[in-house]
Amino acid sequence: MKRIPATLLWVSSLLLFLPAASCTDTLVGRPDTDARTITFTPAADTRAAVTGTSLPDGSSFSVWGGYDNDATNVFEGETVTEENNVWTYGDDYRYWIAGKTYNFYAVYPAELPTDAKADVSSDGTITVTNFDCSKTGADAVDLMTATATRITYTADQTPQPVAMKFSHLLSKVNIVATVEGGNVTVTDITFAGMATQGDYSSQAGWTTHATATGRFTSSEKVINATGVDLLGDLLLIPQTVNNQFKITVNYTLDGVVQAPKEITLPTSIAQWEAGKNYKYTLTFKGDNIIFAVNVAAWNHSTGGIITVE
Repeated sequence: MKRIPATLLWVSSLLLFLPAASCTDTLVGRPDTDARTITFTPAADTRAAVTGTSLPDGSSFSVWGGYDNDATNVFEGETVTEENNVWTYGDDYRYWIAGKTYNFYAVYPAELPTDAKADVSSDGTITVTNFDCSKTGADAVDLMTATATRITYTADQTPQPVAMKFSHLLSKVNIVATVEGGNVTVTDITFAGMATQGDYSSQAGWTTHATATGRFTSSEKVINATGVDLLGDLLLIPQTVNNQFKITVNYTLDGVVQAPKEITLPTSIAQWEAGKNYKYTLTFKGDNIIFAVNVAAWNHSTGGIITVE
């Protein structure tokens, strides 16, 4: 790991505190100089873990940072961990150098899926390679990044923790079923055809791996008028929607097995974008399924409707 000059890397024997609302006088410095430790906290409005406005308890992220046009000469993939509302990267403290302008970069979570790797180049380009989004439920990974750039510390100030505002790199997709009349049970559903592996660059965006396509299935669910989420939150790589994206539904109506329905996702929503929630709704109405899609930037939506007979 690259380090700043040795004269600034003495390890303090004091405890490093990183609360989100830290007072300036709690920041630890070198005991015999005015040097101050560099500390971090997620920004208060971080959009994290699918829902909510803060990172989950026990979270960790990787951080890179540096000065003099080198984004990695102070931190190079250091893990910053939360415990009891304190964010710390251990006791190998780094110190601010007065007059330098710093840039910081972070990837959440620190522990990525198997074979995935996050990195930041010396020019500040964030990359995530071999990312796999085929898991669901507790195994799904909400991939996010954050940057905090052009931060200058002067000798006459007491620095605050660097606020890292995380943003989603993935799209959230839900398949929801409702019913208008009759008793409907979805015996199984399959959602397939989308890419589930890819590489990300903060300069070029996502590139998907064509050889890895997803297949998500669900067990039997009784449908009601208020809506049942059939597959849970799917956290997927942003990508172009094409005619290979299909939903296949097997169900019963009033206890009678119905012919399976296959739905090709409409391309009226042509692209899944990072940080947006795509909600596809199946409304069972007699022998038909009314299919609607809504896209939301968390609280705004638009959409269209088609009918599957």
